[in-house]
Amino acid sequence: MTYSFYTLGPSLDPRAVQVVDLPDRVEDYFYLSDGVPCASYVPPTTELGFYEGAGDMLTDFIDNPDRMLYASQRVQDVLKSRGLVGAAVELLPFVLLDKRGRRVRESYAIVNPLVRVSCLDFERSKYRRTASDPNELAEVKLLHVREDAVPEDAQLFRLGELPRLMVLRSDLLEAFQQAGLSGLAVHLAGKTIPG
Repeated sequence: MTYSFYTLGPSLDPRAVQVVDLPDRVEDYFYLSDGVPCASYVPPTTELGFYEGAGDMLTDFIDNPDRMLYASQRVQDVLKSRGLVGAAVELLPFVLLDKRGRRVRESYAIVNPLVRVSCLDFERSKYRRTASDPNELAEVKLLHVREDAVPEDAQLFRLGELPRLMVLRSDLLEAFQQAGLSGLAVHLAGKTIPG
């Protein structure tokens, strides 16, 4: 079966809430970009709050500058129904606080994809290497995926060449859309990834 692939990006909807305080609340938050289990770094008592400068509309996927997947219970249910929670994806529940510091009723978790897939098509993609190590990528501006390198069961994964970049397969995106989930912004592979 042929799939399309997408990268995840900011929703840029000014009406939506945002969470920006992860670096202030989780000391070793950068491990969340590596695709390693992080339950010891993000206990369920971790409190993250709405950003004052953003809107008030609560969405299933919460926008943030840290490239994290903050997901509602409805998102988590879709991931569970597709057999992704466990070896492929770690769910890290946290306490979500509104702008007044009160706990939000809905349950949210950080979705931490644990699978890395080295599938970057270096010939067709546009990327920049780090100045300190020419073998390490700093960013990918245009992603082309070598589909033959993606395992059949990889629906949500990290790009092996740049683990902070998460990749979503089209059938999972369709499942999210069919569930009516809000706040997810994606960019089709083969198109320029916005800043």
